[in-house]
Amino acid sequence: MSKAASSNVVHGPPQDQVFINFRGKEVRGNFASHLESALEREGINVFSDNHERMGKRLEIFYKRIEESKIAIAVISSLYTESKWCLNELVKIRECVKKKTLEVFPVFYKVNVDTVKRRKAEFGQNFDRLVKKDLTKFKPWRKALRFVTEIKGQVVDENSDEVQIIKKIVKDVKIKLEESRTDQGTMSPRGNLFGLAKEKLGGEAESSTSLNASPVFGINTRQQQLEEKLDFESKEVTRFVGVVGIPGIGKTTLAKKLLEDWGSEFLHTMFLDDVREKSKSLGFHRLHEDLLYGLVRSKHDVQEKKDFDFPLASLKAELSESKVFIVLDDVSEKSQIDMILGGREWLREGSRVVITTSRMSVVKEMVDETYLVPGLSDEDGFRYFEKHAFSVSCEPSFKNLAEQFVDYSRGHPLVLKVLGRELLRKDKAYWESKLGALAKSPISNTIQNVLRIPYDDLSKHHKNLFLDVAFFFRFEDEYHVRSLLDSSVHENVSEIKDLEDRFLVNMCGGRVEVTDLMYTLAMGLESSSEYSTSGRRLFNHGEIISILRNKPEATRVRGIFLDMSEVPRKMSLGNDTFKDMTDLRYLRFFNSSFPKDNEAKCNLIFPNGLKFTLQEIRYFHWLKFPLKMLPQDFNPKNLIDLKLPYSRIEQLWDGDKDISKLMWLDLNHSSKLRTLWGLSKARKLKSINLEGCTELKTVHEELKNMEILVFLNLRGCTSLKSLPQMNLISLKTLILSGCSNLEEFNLISETLEELYLDGTAIKILPSTIGKLKRLVLLILKDCKRLMTLPDSIGDLKALQKLVLSGCKSFTTFPKVKEDMKQLKTLLLDGTAIKEMPHLLSRFSVNQGQTSSWSHCNLREGPHEIYRLSTVQRLCLSRNNFRSLPNNIRYLFNLKWLDLKYCEQLMSLPMLPPNLHWLDAHGCISLENIESPLALILAETEHSHSTFTFTNCIKLNQVVKNGIVSHFRRKIQLMSDAVAHQEKGSKIDALIGVCYPSWQLPVWFNHRTPGSELTQKLPRHWNEDGLTGVALCAVVSFKDYQAQSKRLLVRCTSEFKEEDEPLIQFSCILGGWTEHGTDRPRDIIKSSGHVFIGYNSLLDIKKQDRGAGYVATEASFKFEVTDGTKQITNCEVLKCGFTLIYAATKPVHSLCTDKNCDHGEIVSASSTDNGGNMTSEESYFKIQSGATSVSVVAEEMGNEIIEKVKSFKATSNAPDTSGGSMSPSSSQGSEVVDDGSLQTDETNPGAETCYCEPWEGAEKPGDHESAHNGPRHLCERMEKPIRLICLVISICAGSVFLLTKDKKKR
Repeated sequence: MSKAASSNVVHGPPQDQVFINFRGKEVRGNFASHLESALEREGINVFSDNHERMGKRLEIFYKRIEESKIAIAVISSLYTESKWCLNELVKIRECVKKKTLEVFPVFYKVNVDTVKRRKAEFGQNFDRLVKKDLTKFKPWRKALRFVTEIKGQVVDENSDEVQIIKKIVKDVKIKLEESRTDQGTMSPRGNLFGLAKEKLGGEAESSTSLNASPVFGINTRQQQLEEKLDFESKEVTRFVGVVGIPGIGKTTLAKKLLEDWGSEFLHTMFLDDVREKSKSLGFHRLHEDLLYGLVRSKHDVQEKKDFDFPLASLKAELSESKVFIVLDDVSEKSQIDMILGGREWLREGSRVVITTSRMSVVKEMVDETYLVPGLSDEDGFRYFEKHAFSVSCEPSFKNLAEQFVDYSRGHPLVLKVLGRELLRKDKAYWESKLGALAKSPISNTIQNVLRIPYDDLSKHHKNLFLDVAFFFRFEDEYHVRSLLDSSVHENVSEIKDLEDRFLVNMCGGRVEVTDLMYTLAMGLESSSEYSTSGRRLFNHGEIISILRNKPEATRVRGIFLDMSEVPRKMSLGNDTFKDMTDLRYLRFFNSSFPKDNEAKCNLIFPNGLKFTLQEIRYFHWLKFPLKMLPQDFNPKNLIDLKLPYSRIEQLWDGDKDISKLMWLDLNHSSKLRTLWGLSKARKLKSINLEGCTELKTVHEELKNMEILVFLNLRGCTSLKSLPQMNLISLKTLILSGCSNLEEFNLISETLEELYLDGTAIKILPSTIGKLKRLVLLILKDCKRLMTLPDSIGDLKALQKLVLSGCKSFTTFPKVKEDMKQLKTLLLDGTAIKEMPHLLSRFSVNQGQTSSWSHCNLREGPHEIYRLSTVQRLCLSRNNFRSLPNNIRYLFNLKWLDLKYCEQLMSLPMLPPNLHWLDAHGCISLENIESPLALILAETEHSHSTFTFTNCIKLNQVVKNGIVSHFRRKIQLMSDAVAHQEKGSKIDALIGVCYPSWQLPVWFNHRTPGSELTQKLPRHWNEDGLTGVALCAVVSFKDYQAQSKRLLVRCTSEFKEEDEPLIQFSCILGGWTEHGTDRPRDIIKSSGHVFIGYNSLLDIKKQDRGAGYVATEASFKFEVTDGTKQITNCEVLKCGFTLIYAATKPVHSLCTDKNCDHGEIVSASSTDNGGNMTSEESYFKIQSGATSVSVVAEEMGNEIIEKVKSFKATSNAPDTSGGSMSPSSSQGSEVVDDGSLQTDETNPGAETCYCEPWEGAEKPGDHESAHNGPRHLCERMEKPIRLICLVISICAGSVFLLTKDKKKR
């Protein structure tokens, strides 16, 4: 046996590791034989059909394939002559799909494309075989296609076969080694990597035992650690800390690293158990052990006594060579330098690895730190499976096993101990063990490891850990730090120290204690040695017993009682808490009721309560039963007081020392009348008095609270006013629902959020302008509010202003300043009859309003419009009839809500960056300016959804304009997709919905019903394809609105000969109602058209590459509420069209009047008889439009109008059956006569047939190609555009020359 082969330890019968699949007639005597011999020389077991099959059944070879780790498929030109080869390849594909086999393809003197497309002699042989057994066609074809998808080795006439075979053997060895290591078997070096018997320190010791547990996932960890050590840098010394919770595998990882890389260094040393040895032996002894150990590693001498040299001479000798040192289980920073004896003797290029369970130990001591993660879910499951089952996991236990793995957080020791305990136990035992994990202490084996960092803590820190683990497992970090000590700043190090030792985690500003550490804490708490500082009670039975019996010897540190576990009312004496002088944390709550007002408190104190509780820090009592806290109560250490839904009328008589109080919550204490007694609460940061309906005033003593940041008075219905004061730190003031508050006094100039919704105020004070930091102002449902002061414009930081439901609000103030930060303005449900002048221009010098006629068009309008930064504008349920024309200049507006504006009759041109428009229920809306909006090309590509449901007065011309706009937008988006750099992605979704029964004519594939299947022509997916546009007509005849959400979904599939190649699902459109909005009713007499566009990203992300071309596409449309299908809606018709990028360049600005995408539409709605306004001209110039003058358009309009008038004569009828007037035609979007038939079940609707692909001949094409008015119009369109282009160029040249002449 070769050396490589002998280094492996093989147990049990030999297993075929590599299976070679080849056509013997062609490669048996050469390539295949040489490959087999090379593999065997490396000690690799090989199975190949190197002899005739001698009548053996194919199942024998299938079994050999299943037993193998790797298959090498040698595909040659005569490969398809053999059905044996193809059948074996099918089996190989099945095993690879099951992830039990790796395949290495070799294309021996045959082109990969020839195999993929089955061309030449290779394909002819395949066809001859298939004719003998047609059932084999699909599996053989899939197998050949599959093998070409994998990167393989190509051997041609010029290849060096010897070198190629060496490379294949090397790759096979690497893959086999990875497989062995992942399964915990021997590596080719003969080193067994296993998780050995755990020491007290929790780390795995090295072991050569064949029964050692395998370490899963160690390769990934080692690779990450190697990157930090950077072994490639030969002349740089690097220190790396390996940090993690005890038992996570730090020692195992460090030993594996030393084993693999130690040969690169002349001296190596693994100094283990530094934490314990430094206590027993001292630093000097460990320093000696390190140096002698390094020298021994070179001379291969085992005993220290063979050397008798001064330490200085040892350092001098070692400094001549690079060393690799591992210091294992270091617990203090000082240990590192003391054991090393300084760093100056380390030669450049040395490596030092320090393992520790404390992050702070290696901080500022190392170049890099590697935090050892827990095992991944997959590796953790495999490791647990190794111990919990004699073979593989039984299917019925899989869910339980996954829960144990989740509990462990990937901790190897926990997985091993739990697995061994559960081995050969029945399912009932598993379930009981899982249920007990969170309620009982963990096993001693695990606890002895996890408690190591705990044992090193001081008594104070031990108490802090147990407090956090029992009472504050998932709490805000600042809150916990404040409770643990009265001085937050001094306490920072205490919480951080717990995190440093991995006893707690900090995540997103919260303190977290894992299940493992929680069960560790339970085990520690149950030990009598930790009860001296007071018990932490959370079991309701034990708590009730102590409250009733009041044992004198019991010291109590904390009580957390869930009242839902107290089944009936229970009377207790007034001295229940009298002797609990050590009580720090008290909480009575009810977990069964999400709303506290529904909960019950079954603890009754008929004689009241007497207690001092001078150590209390945290006092939470749901439905506190008394009118006042006991007179003897001493709150000098109280930090957090919460008494929700209590009967309290006043906190206490007189003043008490509450100098540490930071949080006060008395919400829904409906009897509370006064806040007397808070004058000394100078550290109070938050007050919550929500729902205190008897509270009539807030006392001026609040003015002493200099750090108060939050004041909630929501629902204090008796509150009429606020006192005059200035809270210098207040950021949030909530007065929502204070229905008797008629006057608002400014009590702080530092406010950032102000809630006045539902109050009785009629006007805001003019001093509101002093709130320079105000970001949010909520005035919703202030039914008496009539206007806002002009000083509202002084709120420079304001981002959101809500005036929804202010029924008396009639006029928006004139804003004299530019509110640059305002992004959301909600005006729904007000009495405004005209859109506010959000864009009134003011003079830069005088601040007065002026007209556009005097402005310099080359100065940016972005700076001279006052509210031009608004991004979200809600105007729903208002009575105005139109929007101002200059709304188009709200360049930042992305969201516009016009729902239920029942008197709105027309819409002007909308802003270019508008992403979302909802005009549902605008039943008077008749006119929409064309173009609907300016379309910016190649700028921002994001989702765009416009909804016009129940806009039943929209005529066909307007609908055609909407469709034209979105068709151009889709084309521009497609062009942007096509111009993206290779490899980049763009996810664009465009959708629109409007009332109609007609499918737009440009959807050239259509059918009645909800499903459409279409054969695809050749070359349909060549360069230029960017997406697909989809359309559906939905009937709401039987629709009953029950859900607030409705979506029209399309599931698409592109196939090749019944084999799916591309599958995707997309949303065409729909709606979701938010808040109090009712489900949307749809007028039953009108169908609605939904149009959507999906980009290249969704269509091609599953593309298998060249050679796979779909020949058929199918689409299925349905209406859902997001979870299930809505059955009382019906998809009557559907269609699709493929979108290709334009071959000519796209202009930077495109409007419906001037667009280079083959459409000419009506300009009848432009200002001044079809001419652009100066504002439009300005915008086009500023946006980089191709037009430099209005002259060209004026000259071209006459020609275009004549053509449009001519085109109008061939327009299709609208939904009412009448013909369109020539003056309003939109010929590019109407449905042509040939595509419509009368639908008897639905008057006014058409039944469409599937049109052929573009370029296919239709009956009568030759007769009508040159006679029909539509075709004549199309023939005239290009010459007219060319004329307009020439005129534009000439006019632009004249403009530029004139300008240049003036400058001269």
